[in-house]
Amino acid sequence: MTIVTDAAQAAQTPWKKRAMRMPVVRILLAALVLSTGAFLPEAVFHSWVPKAWRPVWPELVSALLAFYSYRLYIQRVEHRVATEVATRSAVSELGAGLGLGFMLVSAVMAVLAACGAYHLQRVNAFDLALIEPFGLMVLVGTFEELLFRAILFRIAAQAWGERWALLVSSVLFGLAHLPGDSSTSLSIFITVVASILLTAAYMSTGRIWLSIGIHIGWNYTLGTIWSIAVSGHEVKEGLFLGQLGGPDWLTGGAYGLEGSVVSLAVLAIASVAMFHRRISSGRGMAALQGRC
Repeated sequence: MTIVTDAAQAAQTPWKKRAMRMPVVRILLAALVLSTGAFLPEAVFHSWVPKAWRPVWPELVSALLAFYSYRLYIQRVEHRVATEVATRSAVSELGAGLGLGFMLVSAVMAVLAACGAYHLQRVNAFDLALIEPFGLMVLVGTFEELLFRAILFRIAAQAWGERWALLVSSVLFGLAHLPGDSSTSLSIFITVVASILLTAAYMSTGRIWLSIGIHIGWNYTLGTIWSIAVSGHEVKEGLFLGQLGGPDWLTGGAYGLEGSVVSLAVLAIASVAMFHRRISSGRGMAALQGRC
């Protein structure tokens, strides 16, 4: 009888299979597939379709292709059913997330208004200009949640446990939102806390839809409804036009509301509530059971 040691078995395993057992390799490959599915079509649309003919829809199509690229990766590489993007409950969870994102931003604005740090100046008419940013917000929210939650957090949690995965994915999410001179240590820390909330939303359902909805709802409400900079990006006039006044730690300064201690408090409370929801329901993270 021949006794085969673990080392000998590993040596006999084809190098491709050994590589695909490495978390970093899996993360990078999944990210490459996702990025190709999301941004290659976007580049084609912007190169070949006149600007006047591409309001909203190219970003929506790119978001859909990103979703299918991720699902194809799971089927062909991890050889399992992609439960984390299962379409059951997708509409209700997306809707709940959009509503929660809207409420979180509005809660911050209400606190700032009560403190005298925000003054509404006028309400603009609702027109196409308010709809156009929605496509980009859908693409950004879908891509980033698939990348940081469904890929980075999920695979890292399989390899190192949920706590380390939460820490690593949230820190990288914060660093990925460094826009330049307008960012501060406070704004990056708040972005890390926002990532914790989004991951808690993913963990509470085991699906990605709630976190995508929160992400889209927050960004769209902040930038298009309240006309405030999103993560330091250019401010464009939206539905409500007002004036923020006060120290940067209160208003967020040039970075936007995500640099405000009020946002920090609201996001922290929401994160605790979301983790409590996950614990009390006993659901979530069926997606972490997948193995390639």
